[in-house]
Amino acid sequence: MKKIISAIWVSLWIATGAHASGKIFRAVVASDGSGDYKSVQAAIDAVPDNNLNQYNIYIKPGTYKEHVFIPRGKGRLSLIGEDCDKVFISDDRKSGGPNNYPVDMGATVVIHACDVTLQGISFVNSHGYKANDGPQALALYAKGDRIAMDHCKILGFQDTYRTPEADNGRNYLSNCLILGGIDFIYGNGNVWFEKCTIKVNLKKGGWIVAPKHRPETRWGYVFNSCKLTADGDPKKTSIWLGRPWHHQPQTVYLNTRSEITLPAEGWYPTMNGLPSVFAEYNTMDGDGRPIDLSKRINRYYRIDEKGDTIWCTAKNVLTAEEAALYTVEAVMSGDDLWQPKRIFLPSEKPAGYIVVNGRSLPVNEYGCFYREPPRGC
Repeated sequence: MKKIISAIWVSLWIATGAHASGKIFRAVVASDGSGDYKSVQAAIDAVPDNNLNQYNIYIKPGTYKEHVFIPRGKGRLSLIGEDCDKVFISDDRKSGGPNNYPVDMGATVVIHACDVTLQGISFVNSHGYKANDGPQALALYAKGDRIAMDHCKILGFQDTYRTPEADNGRNYLSNCLILGGIDFIYGNGNVWFEKCTIKVNLKKGGWIVAPKHRPETRWGYVFNSCKLTADGDPKKTSIWLGRPWHHQPQTVYLNTRSEITLPAEGWYPTMNGLPSVFAEYNTMDGDGRPIDLSKRINRYYRIDEKGDTIWCTAKNVLTAEEAALYTVEAVMSGDDLWQPKRIFLPSEKPAGYIVVNGRSLPVNEYGCFYREPPRGC
């Protein structure tokens, strides 16, 4: 057994230049065969069931065409890619239309586990990404709790990224890029988007979010200091901020910079739910000038089973005092005081070092290292 472990760490040293003990990366994935596994799923399958210790997997540049499933018993897991412009996990399954897959089988990457860290990877549903068209085709379904992402890309068109299923399941995204055109961020749970780029690949119409939060959900979706953009002249792209999929959705946009054109009403008034909060604070245009929010709607409706129209009133604009209540600590802490920001911070005492593009970079206990802001896709 000692000889096997030694061989793995020699291969890690050569493959990634990781100058540290075996506590950093337990395996290396390389499509060219230079690592311990050629597929991401094979490396995940090797993670001990009901894992109790942090288990870090490094992914070398390449396109890994596969459906990846992380079951509940494979938590405390990090998937660390060298760079989201070089590491792609891609599949083309559809969860809508004829011959479709259930969402759990159709999404390119499905995460049922808790305590999963993702960095430096692009998750792609190549059907939506290439066709710029539906039907439903997911790149990522982050179903579990305490899932943290940094410098990742989630690329598709319709229903690109599905969030946790549990009422207060948590996802945290920093410096990520999410691409789509129709309901491309949707689902349940508390999700914090920090300095993310929301990129639209539909010129007119469509919706960014389609949440289905139940009354038990505490916060919903929070976009903080994010950018809304599109290829070409972004002003020629127009999209709704969101629509209420089911139940009582909650979404707030704080300090958003919108290079694209948003309808004066902001939000679409009907689907199958009645929102409690669809609101903004300090939304700016591409030049940093405040956008007039006075025409944002606050009345929504749905048609019930009897054909009757049910109406509600939802919060649409936040005051400075109300916006200040939305913090990472409040939204992400939960009952277990989770602190996702620390996962991506450099450690005062690095767990080791890794050589990327000729630079030796310190790596923390989760296998993460500092990265430049992501470029456009």
